[in-house]
Amino acid sequence: MDGQRSQAIISGESIKNNFEYIKTLVPKETRVIAVVKADAYGHGAAEVCHTLEKAGCGFFAVASFDEGVKLRECGVKSDILVLGVTPPRFADEICSNDLIQAVNSVEYAKALSASAPRLRVHIKVDTGMSRLGLYCHNEGDISAATHDILQIASLANLNIEGIFTHYACSDNLPPPGGEDFTKKQFFIFTKLCGECAKAGVEPGIRHCCNSGGIINYPETCLDAVRAGILLYGFMPNGQKNKSLSPAMRFVSHIAQISRLKKGDKVSYGGGFTAERDLDAAVVSVGYADGFSRRLSGNASLAINGVRARVIGRICMDLCVADVTGISCKVGDEAEVFGNIITADELARALGTINYEVLCSVSGRVVKKYI
Repeated sequence: MDGQRSQAIISGESIKNNFEYIKTLVPKETRVIAVVKADAYGHGAAEVCHTLEKAGCGFFAVASFDEGVKLRECGVKSDILVLGVTPPRFADEICSNDLIQAVNSVEYAKALSASAPRLRVHIKVDTGMSRLGLYCHNEGDISAATHDILQIASLANLNIEGIFTHYACSDNLPPPGGEDFTKKQFFIFTKLCGECAKAGVEPGIRHCCNSGGIINYPETCLDAVRAGILLYGFMPNGQKNKSLSPAMRFVSHIAQISRLKKGDKVSYGGGFTAERDLDAAVVSVGYADGFSRRLSGNASLAINGVRARVIGRICMDLCVADVTGISCKVGDEAEVFGNIITADELARALGTINYEVLCSVSGRVVKKYI
């Protein structure tokens, strides 16, 4: 035991290998934009960026201006695309930090242009996700969207370097005979890009593939792809892929071992009653660390390589596991997820996705890079 309550042990080698694998899935000339928003899905954005820069990655994407600035402050030199909306009052800082700002409307583009000397931008197009972007859901919307892009291109202080959209349904291929919504999005997007070129506007780097698109629609990779969950060793649909290596192990330690008697109750509410005498290990991890309270009674910890059922409610800072028959002692490691218990397994138990499990590992969990 090293004095830490819990740790996220992160393998830089796994992240590097996942990046190399992603490059084999896309054309040689296609750039891989590493998505490092939400602190690189809980893995530590600065460390991940430095690892990937050494591996040859020269383009990152974040959710917010603040995330981009923090990366610059940590010495990240590569291109950084801000996917979210930054208030125009920060336009000067966008410039001074050499960030690329996504532009989602003509009005927003005008506000940015009026607030800074020269901004690098990528135009965001909404082809069916119904979130941010110029509305262009159907072929009949292309003319209006082209007109909007022409207006943006006419603004003196914006330098359009790219255009992108986001797939809504690319994680899984559609059933036979079903509508392929992703292919529809791709058709609309590429036709819009073509109309812009005809009108004399070169929109720059085109990108639409997220992790699901890279796996299931490689023919739509275009000039760049945005790799997120794949970088961290997981498939977007929760399936297994032996070519990927999960980069994070979330572990804690045993703080105490007690002998409970038949009839003893465990944790808040007394929801668990021992049906026999048992050995109970108190582990220094709880929902404030990212081990969700909703997993109470429906999860295990791996203690010395053996699954130990969590009993009673998971608390803010602690939980209890039945370690009867397991050789263990105070200070021994208890894996929340990693080698034996996977983040995908916890996601299924929670009725959510692996993204949320990774991002839920809280800031008080110490990150250890190996």
